[in-house]
Amino acid sequence: MSTRESLQQQFEQALRQLCRSRTVLITTHVHPDGDGVGSALALLHYLEAQGKQARILLPSPVPEVLRFLPAAERIEQYRMQEPLPSVDTIVVVDTSEPHRLGALAEPVLASRAAKVVFDHHLAPKPFADIYVVDPASSATGELLWRFFCYAGGPYRRREVAEALYAAIVTDTGSFAFSRVTAELHRTVAELLELGVNPEQMHEQLFSSWSLARMRLLGEALETLELYHDGRVALMVVPRELFLRLGARSEDIEGFAQYTLSVRGVQLGILAVELPDEPGVKLSFRSRGAVVVHELAAEFGGGGHEHAAGARVRTGSLLEVCHRVVERARAYLR
Repeated sequence: MSTRESLQQQFEQALRQLCRSRTVLITTHVHPDGDGVGSALALLHYLEAQGKQARILLPSPVPEVLRFLPAAERIEQYRMQEPLPSVDTIVVVDTSEPHRLGALAEPVLASRAAKVVFDHHLAPKPFADIYVVDPASSATGELLWRFFCYAGGPYRRREVAEALYAAIVTDTGSFAFSRVTAELHRTVAELLELGVNPEQMHEQLFSSWSLARMRLLGEALETLELYHDGRVALMVVPRELFLRLGARSEDIEGFAQYTLSVRGVQLGILAVELPDEPGVKLSFRSRGAVVVHELAAEFGGGGHEHAAGARVRTGSLLEVCHRVVERARAYLR
């Protein structure tokens, strides 16, 4: 975990690189969430206010619930085999694992541009030139606000505040997770002072579901089963549900947290067959002394102590569920 001193050193390295860059490409992980999209947009606004040429290029579409954010319509989706634009710097937000860039992983790694990572996940992978990583931050959006405060310049802008608020509120479960601190609430207070309307943001982010997403959640909850004396919960979303209900990959965002809603559950697992990708997507949630990032690592993934994920490319949904439930026993307390 970064100390404040070393984090300031990371801030300084990133600031120097961005100051000498005229052109910047910003990206984030596949199936981007509020933290990834919000952080990317905040950085876009910040850089453009300083006269930089900045673009956001993502490996996946922007989720519909996030398209209300200022400048979200300018976010581009990468097309396979297209060369990356020539830029001075590539900034990756909300992931430090290159494989999570999906189709963008290979061209990003091959690019001669300097690479900067802003992230708050554990165990960053070595591929970038500069890392600004703080696992103590509740969201990459919180980390970026601290960077902006350190760097100075035109960051106290409403569009920056709205993007960072969306990043923070989504990645903290509306301020319900363990990494929420008094310092974070002071940050949010500053964002509100810059014009963020929390009621409108909540309506856009959490109360604007499609009917297909509502029905998908209903049927997913029907699959919820308990294991290991009620301490492990498993919820399954097979591909057939997406196809039958007309739901999209982005519609499962936030479903994993429901696995912890049953009294006595210490570790929750969501297993999903996405409609547009092979394999099984696993999401892990836990509480108290039970940590899940090492469990996720067993299946090729990673994340935070109490929220992690993985992607399993081989095996049926049933086989993967059986394996992960059996391994979960070792992580119970």
